[in-house]
Amino acid sequence: MPLFWQKNKSFIILAILIVIQLILISVQTPLGEQDNYFERAVFVLFSPLQHGIVSFAQGIGNIWKGYFNLRKAHIENEEIKKELFFLTQENNLLKNALKNYKTEKEIMDLLQKLNQNILNARVVGIDASNYHKSVIINKGSLDGIAKNMVILDKSGNLVGRIVGPISLKEARVQLITDNECGVSVFTQREKALGILKGDGKGGCKLDYILSTDQNVFEGDSLKTSGFDGIFPPGIAVGEIAAISHTGELFKEIKVRPHFEFRNLDQLAVIMVESKDLY
Repeated sequence: MPLFWQKNKSFIILAILIVIQLILISVQTPLGEQDNYFERAVFVLFSPLQHGIVSFAQGIGNIWKGYFNLRKAHIENEEIKKELFFLTQENNLLKNALKNYKTEKEIMDLLQKLNQNILNARVVGIDASNYHKSVIINKGSLDGIAKNMVILDKSGNLVGRIVGPISLKEARVQLITDNECGVSVFTQREKALGILKGDGKGGCKLDYILSTDQNVFEGDSLKTSGFDGIFPPGIAVGEIAAISHTGELFKEIKVRPHFEFRNLDQLAVIMVESKDLY
């Protein structure tokens, strides 16, 4: 190859210069109304590439546009969910409390009090020994959390109450399914009064309903009575799942709580005592 180049170097350089000159002439001299050869060659070679680049850029642009639209919709959806959460809590508490208020001013004062005393919280831990007993929420004394504050799920059903310990940013919630929890409740249909206790297994039982009481039925809804001084009256608790007649003084009644453990992603803390709310 070096020998060939040395012998024909002048000829090769001349040939290259002639080809370049022809290309330049082709660029500068149009073929009538048609594109010159070089322009057509460039077009054929590079137009598919250009089209691909433009299509790719448009695709990327559409992806980004879709991402930002989706992100905006997600943010708006979260805001709507948050607003719905508070409206649900206010509505449930308001329906029970309005029975004690008559004037428009009293109702407006109540609405303001409700709005200021509902705190949004979420579960960040569970009881290691038995998750049906208690959970830990991400609010504590710095948020104004205190013992016996009532906890509701996102639908306004009773979950439990705040118990110790309470740290700066966490607090323990005793669930109504804890076998050491007691709530005064009544049946919505016949107003039969009893004490709701947890069974420690995810369910509850209704105690102190006499065997002779004929006003309790399967499927009856239970609500808080307010007689225990902790839970405000009228909060939905659960429904009677089964009634057994054991021959004892009291009936054996199983209750299915309304709240579901797997759906405790959002909780409401009622930041006011029952006596102050009603």
